Amino acid sequence: MGGTKTVVTTPDFKGGQATAVMGGCEIDLRSASMPEGRPAVLDTFAFWGGIEIKVPEEWEVVSQGNAVLGGFVNNAHSLPGAKRRIVVTGLAIMGGVEVKN
Repeated sequence: MGGTKTVVTTPDFKGGQATAVMGGCEIDLRSASMPEGRPAVLDTFAFWGGIEIKVPEEWEVVSQGNAVLGGFVNNAHSLPGAKRRIVVTGLAIMGGVEVKN
């Protein structure tokens, strides 16, 4: 029943986990960077809550999540020829996960 806001600024982002139960997580990755050729994996779980992930336009987003009575959406717009990739996995149950720029 609370929320968190996180701004990631690391030059070597490799991925992580985000969990929201009856609350929310806001993760801003727009100031982060990652090496080319190795995708970062962000695993998510939202139960009666929401997770919002903001990514740079220079990253390609691959959404591999599922939703049960909720939503798992990728609204991010990638620039053509993006050389960095983030894979967002996970589950949203009566909640939501949204990736955007």
